[in-house]
Amino acid sequence: MQNNTKKEILDIIANANVVHISGHTNPDGDAIGSCLALGTALEKAGKEVFVLLETYGGKYDSIPNKHLVKPTDKKADVFIALDCGDAERLGEAYHWFLQADATINIDHHISNTYYGQYNFVRGEASSTSELVYEFLEGNYPIDKQMAEALYTGLIYDTGAFRHSSTSPRTMEIAAELMKKDIPFTKIYHLYFDSRSFSALKLMGQALQNATLYFDKKVIFATMTKAEMQACDGDVKELDAIVNYLKGVEGVCVACFLYEKAENVIKASFRGEDGYDVSALAQTFGGGGHIKAAGCAIEADMEQAKQMVFDALQNMM
Repeated sequence: MQNNTKKEILDIIANANVVHISGHTNPDGDAIGSCLALGTALEKAGKEVFVLLETYGGKYDSIPNKHLVKPTDKKADVFIALDCGDAERLGEAYHWFLQADATINIDHHISNTYYGQYNFVRGEASSTSELVYEFLEGNYPIDKQMAEALYTGLIYDTGAFRHSSTSPRTMEIAAELMKKDIPFTKIYHLYFDSRSFSALKLMGQALQNATLYFDKKVIFATMTKAEMQACDGDVKELDAIVNYLKGVEGVCVACFLYEKAENVIKASFRGEDGYDVSALAQTFGGGGHIKAAGCAIEADMEQAKQMVFDALQNMM
């Protein structure tokens, strides 16, 4: 599978009038930040832009230009998928992906299936926001709001520059974005030091449910819909849990499973060096990065947990 050049992709975008942009289902800071930054650039360039993202948690409302997230009844000249490993993970936006005159896939997941007519996938990149910056730099002016969106995506997917995907280029881009006078300390606080009371209760419930396996090298935690409701929380407040589990001393693989719908379990995995959790997620039709991945499993909680446990036998 081969990438197109940036010039090829930029030429397709330049010739488009109606542009759809979308990311993966249950969008996170990188998906939202990259979509809104690119959408802002293209709107300023005179294009009709529709960002087709699922409803996302309130903390992401700080990312500028949410007005771009709106429904459409127009098919696109070009559909740009960002931060999405395969077309099916576009969710409801997949309908518009199929109808577009041209499709572009820009992503940093190593499990990406190169599903676009035009593809630009760099598994070594820290985030899709980093890749979007590379497309915008020198081609579209980056204003303060776009810089804020990209910086949010950058720190979200690097864990505030702690993950091994952080490169010197990542830090160079962060420095350039900071030159736009963005509120970088406020952004950090919002995503790493601030949480709702319900998110705090959910974290407590997940930790209460946590168990160690495989000579304490694997940690499992689960969350049912009933437990979420008891905490007055929802699935949009769960994204920090698996990273917290991963911090337990001696743990090599962290697994967090929660009930997304009846007989649909969402699984998030984190791994240390030498433990490819992307391969684990791909066992169940998911994907991601070597050290951070996820999937959806059609089963009840106990069945899903046993399925993941069985797959882990081959890793540990």
